[in-house]
Amino acid sequence: MCGRYRLKDPKRAFEDLGYPHFSDIGPRYNISPTQRVFILNSKREPEQVTWGFVPVWAKDSSKAIINAMRETVREKRTFKKAIAERRCIIPADGFYEWKKQPAGPKIPHLFTVRGGLPFFFAGIWEPGEDANRCCILTTSPNEICAAVHNRMPVILPLEHWREWLSSEPLADADFDRLTSPYPAADMEATPVSSAVSSSRYDGPKCNDPWEGIAPAPKLKVEKRRANVDQQSSFGF
Repeated sequence: MCGRYRLKDPKRAFEDLGYPHFSDIGPRYNISPTQRVFILNSKREPEQVTWGFVPVWAKDSSKAIINAMRETVREKRTFKKAIAERRCIIPADGFYEWKKQPAGPKIPHLFTVRGGLPFFFAGIWEPGEDANRCCILTTSPNEICAAVHNRMPVILPLEHWREWLSSEPLADADFDRLTSPYPAADMEATPVSSAVSSSRYDGPKCNDPWEGIAPAPKLKVEKRRANVDQQSSFGF
C-alpha cells in the first residue's frame, strides 16, 4: 500500500508539469491519509483534494479508502467510473513503507527516484460534498520495494503523465504498461527516523537517519533495470 508520502519540493514538481507559477505550496515531509493534498485532475488543472475515497457504505471518513489495486480497480464498483473518467496524478518526491523486524519496532524506509527527483503517482478522483477526493493506485512491488513491502504505488514517468490523463478510456495494453512497477534500478530506499511514524509530525526530521541500534542496510539496485484492496489508512 501507499500510506505516507513526501513532497518537499513542490515548486520543482509543478515546474516539471508545466505550471511554474503554481509555487505557493510549502514543503511536506509526512503527507498522511485524509489530509488535503495537491493533484493534477483529469482536466489538467491543479487542485487541492482530500486523500481517501469514502464509500457509500461508510458512516464516516475514518473508513476512507486511500489505495486501489491496479489489478482490480477497473472492476470494483467503488472505482470503476473514476478509473474510466476521472484519472489524476499526485506529485511526490518520496514515499514511506515500514519493514517488519523479528523483534523491535518496524523500520520506516523512504523510497525516492533518481536522487530525490519529483515523480507522479497514478491516481483517481471523485466529487465530494465537502471536497473532492483522491485515491492512489498500487501495483506489485519491484525488487527494491519487495524487500520492505508487498505492494508499491504506481509511479508514472514524467513522459507518461499526459497519457494517463487522457479523456479517452485506456486500452488494456496501455493500462498494463502505465501501471507496471517502476524500474528498481531507478529507485533507492533508505531507513529513516521513527519521527515519520507519527502522522501529527510533518517536518524535516522525518528524513533523518534511522536511530535504531542496528539500522537496516541501505537498499539500492545498481546493475539491473528493469489481493485485496487496501481499505484502511492504518496499516503500518
